[in-house]
Amino acid sequence: MQNKAKQPMYIKVNERTRIAIVTSLYHEEITRKMEKSCADFLIQAGVNEKNIDYFYVPGSWEIPLVVQRVAQSKKYHGIVTFGVIIKGETYHFEMIANQCSQALMQISLAENTPVVFEVLATYGLAQAEKRASGEHNKGIEAAQALLKMLDTLSNLSGYSESNRDQATPSRSFYH
Repeated sequence: MQNKAKQPMYIKVNERTRIAIVTSLYHEEITRKMEKSCADFLIQAGVNEKNIDYFYVPGSWEIPLVVQRVAQSKKYHGIVTFGVIIKGETYHFEMIANQCSQALMQISLAENTPVVFEVLATYGLAQAEKRASGEHNKGIEAAQALLKMLDTLSNLSGYSESNRDQATPSRSFYH
């Protein structure tokens, strides 16, 4: 999903929509930029600022455990994750990126909760910084993806009845 800065996508949500954002503090200057862009977009789209909860972990490896606990709480309609993994000289980069993405997908499926994956796996700091702001802002793209998933799921039979205390987003619209 590409962000169009001049014509942003807005998706209507209701005042009870609850979102969790799980952010790695490793490369914090980058992850916090994405987190802020995401939260700003969600608020602009109609999510009550008080209904966005933030959870912090040391690195990307720790994201899945916190996401699992957050999803199991059944308090949130969706979860967004932010992390940065920079390729070094060892295989560590691949292990962390692969296991983190696989774990988050499994949690999303097992808990019937959309989990947006914005754990950047890049070949250098400059690539990560570029994705944290400007035209390809992954924070905004994460918010857009989550809102679209909430809309799609709210239109599927059974999702709204079983999830999050009946507080599902209203039908979406784009302008």
